[in-house]
Amino acid sequence: MAFSCGFFNSKGLDRTYTAENFTEYLSSLICNGILDTYGSCFGLSRSLNSLSVGIGTGKAWIDGHYFINDASYAIDLKRYQDESLPRYVSIGIVLDTSESVRDVRLEVIAGTPAESPSVPEFTESDTKKRLHLYSVRINPGATAFEAADITDFREDKSKCGYCICILGKCRVSEVLAKLASLTALIDSFRDITEDLTNKVDELTVKVEDVSGEVLEMGQCGENVTYVIYSTGKVLLRGSGAMYDYASPISHDPNQSPFRDRDDLTTVIVANGITSIGDYAFENTGNLTSASLPKSLVSVGNSAFMYAQNYSGPVYGLTSLHIPDGVTTLKRKAFMSAAITEVTIPASVTTVGDLVFADCSHLTTARVEGKTVGDTMFSRCSSLRSVTLANKVKSIGKSAFVYCDSLTEITYEGTLEEWQSITKGDYWDGRALVDDGTSVLVRVQCLNGYMKYDAESKEWKEVHD
Repeated sequence: MAFSCGFFNSKGLDRTYTAENFTEYLSSLICNGILDTYGSCFGLSRSLNSLSVGIGTGKAWIDGHYFINDASYAIDLKRYQDESLPRYVSIGIVLDTSESVRDVRLEVIAGTPAESPSVPEFTESDTKKRLHLYSVRINPGATAFEAADITDFREDKSKCGYCICILGKCRVSEVLAKLASLTALIDSFRDITEDLTNKVDELTVKVEDVSGEVLEMGQCGENVTYVIYSTGKVLLRGSGAMYDYASPISHDPNQSPFRDRDDLTTVIVANGITSIGDYAFENTGNLTSASLPKSLVSVGNSAFMYAQNYSGPVYGLTSLHIPDGVTTLKRKAFMSAAITEVTIPASVTTVGDLVFADCSHLTTARVEGKTVGDTMFSRCSSLRSVTLANKVKSIGKSAFVYCDSLTEITYEGTLEEWQSITKGDYWDGRALVDDGTSVLVRVQCLNGYMKYDAESKEWKEVHD
């Protein structure tokens, strides 16, 4: 028969397929080898006081058939030891498609004892294929294996190898690494663009020094000055840190010159300035745009916060780019702002609580740094998409409490890496007794997902 096709739904058994049809199809997509994103890739451990080895967890593909080891498996090689001569044993994964077997299993084959023994090879045929994982030399009189006794063939493509992508170019993990590299490159271009945009914003406002009307000038840092124009734009220029101002409820006379003003719409912070001070632009409700420089390191307490009742309107910043290089986002830095999406760069290491709390227009958030802070996204009722890079090491308490639209989080790491993240109390928005206020039920990882079990009130692993 010259032509064939598939797959289609069967009507009256006019279309039938076998397991071989599917394995043939899968083998055209996935090459033979070990999947390097699952478990320990069949890593081998040796006992210090016996002739036994342990095969670690792993997943392998052979001609469209899969083999999984989900727990460490011990192999006692003592019975292969010769009294007077050394010999090798080989450990591998063998596919046997013959009608009497139809199985994929771990096999050990023994070589012939000799003064100079050779490594035994697995027999292959039309019905038998193998992945040769290891050879182990067993010396007479030995009570344990030395590292030199073990040869690892997992990297050897002629014997084993790793699964490569459909294009046959690289391993799965190498694809992910390349994607990360490309993402970093895109981020660098983004930073260049943002830097140029910041400079254009500066130049545009400086033109207003000549043609526009200056309403106010003053000092807002030891080496930082500001100019307010009739257009509603504010230009901060100079170097170093802004002043930290007092909370408006403290009745301290050290108040920000920008607080509670309705005539300010845009702030441009010139390159060279390293911090936005505490309470600097709090309650500046019509301030929708902030151009921040690459020199910025810190954003202060309530720096761009707009105070409101939980059910009240949202004002303040409508868009936000946090430059790479920022290391600190202090308490309530952007609370109640009108932003719709945000990326926290990998440079951020210190995060206060409530940084983006009550941002009810926020729909998309990506965290590339190490920390999701306490109550960081609390009461972000429109938040639907959250992506956490695999650099995240801790998630603070009540980080996603009252996120009424957040059903799933995407984590760019493995299930094992997710389990190693330190998580604060009620990080997922659930109290000790689940009252149904949290809708988060899934955390998607690279090799599976975490699923919330409402009956046991626990998060459980599901391996893909």
